[in-house]
Amino acid sequence: MATLKSITEMNIDYRKNTDSIVVYINSPLDFWNSPSIQKNLSYIMDQYPDYNFVVNLNKVEYMNSAGLGMLIISSKKLESNNRSLKVSNLNREVKKVIEILNADRIIDFYDTEEEALKASGLYQ
Repeated sequence: MATLKSITEMNIDYRKNTDSIVVYINSPLDFWNSPSIQKNLSYIMDQYPDYNFVVNLNKVEYMNSAGLGMLIISSKKLESNNRSLKVSNLNREVKKVIEILNADRIIDFYDTEEEALKASGLYQ
């Protein structure tokens, strides 16, 4: 298994797989955290220009529209380079935000990291 790397100032960890990067966000996706998380996620995306991304939200207890906006911006950035963003492991509260804002029509959400990786092409 790949080594987990961290960007400690914003509580982001990531792991490089064969053709995907799995990013673990360990803080709320809200108005205060989202800009810095977006900056760090963009940095990781720039470091791995040929990889698809899975964002695991297992440790995200709260997300508001700013966090969703950050995910949409990241998804569009990847799509413009023929890559994809999948989001996994949402808790009940985060799922409510997704449902209220109909975001599942914009971003692909999965119950588990494994499902998201399979959808991004890793487990074919």
